[in-house]
Amino acid sequence: MATLARRLGPFDATMIVMGGIIGSGIFINPHVVALQVHSATLIVYAWIAGGLIALLGAFAYAELAALRPEVGGQYAYLRDAYHPSVAFLYGWVLLLVIQTGGMAAVGVTFGKYFVQLTGTSIPDRVIAAVALAILTVINCLGVRSGSNTQSALMLLKLAAIAALIVVGFMFRGGQPAAVVQEHDDLFRFAAAMTPVMFAYGGWQTASFISAELKRPERDLAIGLLLGVIGVIVVYVLVNVVCVRVLGPSGLAQSEAHGRSRSESRSPRWDFSARAC
Repeated sequence: MATLARRLGPFDATMIVMGGIIGSGIFINPHVVALQVHSATLIVYAWIAGGLIALLGAFAYAELAALRPEVGGQYAYLRDAYHPSVAFLYGWVLLLVIQTGGMAAVGVTFGKYFVQLTGTSIPDRVIAAVALAILTVINCLGVRSGSNTQSALMLLKLAAIAALIVVGFMFRGGQPAAVVQEHDDLFRFAAAMTPVMFAYGGWQTASFISAELKRPERDLAIGLLLGVIGVIVVYVLVNVVCVRVLGPSGLAQSEAHGRSRSESRSPRWDFSARAC
């Protein structure tokens, strides 16, 4: 029976975990969170809380990876824990809704930023489709080409985010980051957790590479834990910088969510707001 090539190690697993999490969420959702909670403290606490929830899930999946290091990932976990029909339904929902929708969201965000930064007249939806097609072809070439591309893109993303963090700490914020007390803070905090959890999503898909890891029972566990912890550090630092430089109200009013080309023919290049 044909088997998948076991060529990936713990570094590859870590990069895949971090790459599966870090996407459009950290560039768009700080603005969305700041719209819900108007306190610098609560903004940062929301991202810490989301990271801890993701870390708990990573611990659970690390244990599952050690117990069942075979091909299938979440499909295999659901099949063995419940029933093959549950796994079958999950697989189709993943294909038609979950994974597809997530990739489309990231692709469209990439297209919008690409249009704004380059000034091209190509529609952002076309750029998104081309980007997804290129990545699909790369992954079809083999596990090593896909892993190398993933690692390279992840390192580029980390370099860009590191630059944002360093520059942010070099500048003094122009708005106070005072804590605002509100009677409905708890409900606002709960609402803020929705975009936070979206930004932390994606680590669970790393379980699909179990059959391509050299030692899946060890490497996937290492990748899940180190990857999620690394993302927590990055996300919290990014939001600390955003509230430090912009303040809670400035972050809420920022245009990081992007505008269409028709809305940005005379753009105000406020990169400090857009980058967060």
